[in-house]
Amino acid sequence: MANKFLMGAVCASLFSIVTFAVQPALALSFQTDATRDTASGTASDPQGPATTGSLFSEVLVPFSDGGSVDFSGQGYARGAANDTGAGAVAVDGAFFTGNLSNELTALSTLTSDVTNNTGGVVPFAYDFFLPGPRLTLADFAGISETNDPTIRAFFDFRIQLDFGSGFVNHVVSQGELKGGLVSHTLGTAGTDPLASTLFSDSFSVFGYQFENLDGSVTGSLAAGQTVTVKSQLFVSLEAPGFETGGAASIGDPLDLSAGAFTGNLSIVPVPAAAWLFGSGLIGLAGLARRKT
Repeated sequence: MANKFLMGAVCASLFSIVTFAVQPALALSFQTDATRDTASGTASDPQGPATTGSLFSEVLVPFSDGGSVDFSGQGYARGAANDTGAGAVAVDGAFFTGNLSNELTALSTLTSDVTNNTGGVVPFAYDFFLPGPRLTLADFAGISETNDPTIRAFFDFRIQLDFGSGFVNHVVSQGELKGGLVSHTLGTAGTDPLASTLFSDSFSVFGYQFENLDGSVTGSLAAGQTVTVKSQLFVSLEAPGFETGGAASIGDPLDLSAGAFTGNLSIVPVPAAAWLFGSGLIGLAGLARRKT
């Protein structure tokens, strides 16, 4: 990872010395998905793509982080995205049906591609901001991570790049919260695991707020070469169906202007004098993590 970062940073700095204006070919698309899987059936909707954004809302009564739960409903799952490169996901449910298996999922995928239509090597950058994910458990029955089934809230964020031979992960961050009031476990994984802070909204409702991730994936493209960047936001909630619930979110799918993932792909063409100097760095990509 360190070598990839250094090469990406060197490439970006070399090619930013002198530039000229040539517009790259750039395209952006997106889609969202949300599902519910309970003993009463499974429902899903592909939700997109669309020109202004799409929201998915299923099932009924939102779960309250304040601990006030209406057991007449089974929560919601929402994935949202728009054509400016913003996306968010959330699942939220409290279950009182006796079903032993309940799952809510939400997915938002943003895909950008850019083609170098100049005559030489150019750098590219994918600047992104990930709002801190949030995982919550609600346990009114008194369970632990060893119960089978138990409550599980999960998030997965990843950025994948494809230079023409298939997508490869360049940024991955995952978090999993399992258990209940008796005991719980928190796990993180990926190339960029995020730090978190414990919070408690009530005696029965607690969770972890993760830090933001603000970064840039950089690399270079040969003449005529295309890079496709795919950002995926995924959250899920699994819970036994008796007085248990929880939530998982990345951003706010109800208001993308207030809290959402954002990503922007661009290239900066350079004069011919720099093409040969940077030709050895073609196709490399590295992550610069700006701040949290």
